[in-house]
Amino acid sequence: MGINAKCKNCGKESDSEGFKLHYQFRMMVCPNCFSGRTEQQNKIIEKKEVKKPAGWDKEDEYLEKISKLKKEEQKVMFKKIPGTDHVMCKCNMCKYSFKYNPFKKMPRSCPYCNADIPKLRTFSML
Repeated sequence: MGINAKCKNCGKESDSEGFKLHYQFRMMVCPNCFSGRTEQQNKIIEKKEVKKPAGWDKEDEYLEKISKLKKEEQKVMFKKIPGTDHVMCKCNMCKYSFKYNPFKKMPRSCPYCNADIPKLRTFSML
């Protein structure tokens, strides 16, 4: 427990040793802002404010969730590299392309922005 410092991005106080330089904000930010949690929380708040049209029910909610999941699956860019076990992966956050080994699961996160890599179904690629 070191000295607390105020994050210039979100305004919350956090331990100063946890601050990291963010490539998009170009400033030192708290761990929550660095991992994108602050942005996710802001999106959740915006979603709650959106009003649904008349006649909106549970089935519509379910269909909307499924369509979002399918869109996210399509965003994931994995392309098989011929002659190797590796695939080319394109990060959803920063659009950086890098080699990914699905059997060793290396690297565990994007080398550029440190975002998690979505799960790859190896049986469909081979």
